[in-house]
Amino acid sequence: MQKKSLLAASLLVCTVFTFGFLGLGAKKDSIATVGKTHITLSDLNDRIKTFPAQYQDALRQKENKVKLLDQMIDEQLLLNAAEKENIAKRDSFKKQMEDTRKQLLLTTIMQDKIDAHTNAADAEIKAYFEQNKSQFGDLEYRHAKHILVKTDAEAEKILSQLKKGTDFDQLAKTHSIDPSGKNGGDLGWFTRGQLIPEFERAAYSLKGKNSLSGVVKTQYGFHIIKLLETKQRPALSFDQVKEDIRNALRTQKKQKLTTDYLEKIKKDIKITRDISKIK
Repeated sequence: MQKKSLLAASLLVCTVFTFGFLGLGAKKDSIATVGKTHITLSDLNDRIKTFPAQYQDALRQKENKVKLLDQMIDEQLLLNAAEKENIAKRDSFKKQMEDTRKQLLLTTIMQDKIDAHTNAADAEIKAYFEQNKSQFGDLEYRHAKHILVKTDAEAEKILSQLKKGTDFDQLAKTHSIDPSGKNGGDLGWFTRGQLIPEFERAAYSLKGKNSLSGVVKTQYGFHIIKLLETKQRPALSFDQVKEDIRNALRTQKKQKLTTDYLEKIKKDIKITRDISKIK
């Protein structure tokens, strides 16, 4: 409990002056006043609810509630000072308020028209899983490097040097025309379906750590591939991927609903644009 108290106290310090709005509650519920403004027990409890769940237990302690109340008093003091300074009348403040208003409007209409309609039912998630089982089966990841050059002759020459023990990374940095050359030709980890077919076939035909391919021709030029390591991912169960599928379906729905809604409201308003001034 002491640890939680320290965590809560630390969080209170970090969040002082991240304002919430104080109520003008009835005096009978008042636990503090700052000038004519009452801070009520309801205000304090509402503020506590804004903290992350892991701090809620600590914030049930009276000492931490009192610390939070003191911060709310400080906030109101600063708000009073801001009113006296007429900060709300400054053009910069009005601009920020208008920007905030627009953002709230955008967020709210997206919640009302889009987000509220993107839920994915369990049956829908299960159907997706059954129809796309190949995505969730066993996967073999491979980690490889390559050197890419323009001609077959150059590639054969480099392959000969590699077979004699010349450092792969150095040759990649010196000769490869692929952006990965500066990193020794490192392509990172990949799975089947992520690479162009000719390259993938060659990369997956390699056996054993540090094995080299022959010269592999693709639309980009001539490659020499070095296999670094492999690893397996076992097939994933429905329970393991259920929430990932749900999020993916929600994203798909959100994209479609957003497009459809924009098309609908475009019909009711004239839109013009002139891109000639864009440099």
